[in-house]
Amino acid sequence: MGDPTLGVPDTYALRRRVLLTGLVAFGLFLGLGWLVAWLDVAEAWLLIAMALAYVVVIRPMLRPVRDAIRLRRRLAYSAYLAEKERSGE
Repeated sequence: MGDPTLGVPDTYALRRRVLLTGLVAFGLFLGLGWLVAWLDVAEAWLLIAMALAYVVVIRPMLRPVRDAIRLRRRLAYSAYLAEKERSGE
């Protein structure tokens, strides 16, 4: 589990966030696909609608995951540099 005092994210919460985002994206895809079929417009509108849904809904939902990955990489690199400095290379 993550320690809030250290700023380390909760990995289980991040996994739940990714699963929730996947379910929302799938629901949006089905809903928008149904809407495009119901309106009887060109299938290109589905692509446009999904791109818009990605920018407005999906990408903001995944922001904490991207931040956690960025933090993990930064901490790993800091640990690597500290180990390299200790070993005297």
